[in-house]
Amino acid sequence: MDIMMTHTPFLTRLRALLDDRGRDVIYPCIQDLVDNGLTLARFSPGDRIPPRQDVTQYIVAWCKHAGLTEEECRDWLIEYCAVMLSSISKTSISGIRHSTKSNVKYIYQADIPFVCECDNNPFKAQCSGNCPAYADMQAKLTDRKNKGPNIGHDVERLTAVMEARSPSAKETYRDQFETALQVIRSEIERGTKRKTIIELLNERGLKTRTGRNWTYSILGAELSSINGCHDGQCDRER
Repeated sequence: MDIMMTHTPFLTRLRALLDDRGRDVIYPCIQDLVDNGLTLARFSPGDRIPPRQDVTQYIVAWCKHAGLTEEECRDWLIEYCAVMLSSISKTSISGIRHSTKSNVKYIYQADIPFVCECDNNPFKAQCSGNCPAYADMQAKLTDRKNKGPNIGHDVERLTAVMEARSPSAKETYRDQFETALQVIRSEIERGTKRKTIIELLNERGLKTRTGRNWTYSILGAELSSINGCHDGQCDRER
């Protein structure tokens, strides 16, 4: 698979973090993903497109394998995911940052090794028989196949960890909610009625503290804690 490498700032920074180790541990698949993200053109109709979380978790596991500290991985990967993987995600940029931070934290705490699928990796990333890890990864794949475990065991275990420990919806949508509160306060000062405020928030895609669309009841509950709404004035404005 011939892939043109663009050497993005993310790869440059990664090489600086790894220093001399980078020559041996930035494998072709990792360099490809760092330079290009997930390239959808490589997938045929009907192929499963790996979600952002899969790419993120794969790179985090590699970061740990490569010897980066949790802090080094987190600081580098958060911006990488926000820039390079946002196109394959419906999550907001702030949500991607929160999610990436959580992925890094728990993968570094979990006993999950970095194992690629070599030429059959799910990201269709570049692979080479000259990769320093190729022989070792092939041996691990053969050993895993001979032992007969579920090929998706590690991924399933990681998914269980992430589902159990992933950040709450309140944390994920915190930035959007804070923006929504600013809009609400501003509109209240202008004398805007509740119905119009709800329409404005939903049109802008600003979610509630739990990631839901705004309704009369939700807005009413939030209005009670806003200084601009006194003595039930907002409740009377329909």
